[in-house]
Amino acid sequence: MNSISFGNAFDVITDNKEEANELQLRADLMIALRDIVEDKGWRQAEVAEVFKLSQPQISDLLQGKIDKLSIDLLMTCLQRYRCLLPHKQVALLH
Repeated sequence: MNSISFGNAFDVITDNKEEANELQLRADLMIALRDIVEDKGWRQAEVAEVFKLSQPQISDLLQGKIDKLSIDLLMTCLQRYRCLLPHKQVALLH
């Protein structure tokens, strides 16, 4: 039996490599943000304060709805979180 392999999971749903890469990046960013929320044990109100998102946006983030949040917004959320970290922890992210 022949098998088919894909470079990333989104190659399955689109023939456009750039679109697949963008979807993968968006998914990776959402996972990173969701992991931060879970690690901190934040409630939605705390997430809203740190990331400056609306309740529907927080819900979309935590449910992994990648079509709802842009890469720019996800990167902005990571930057907002990064600004809260003590200087030594920020250095470790580089």
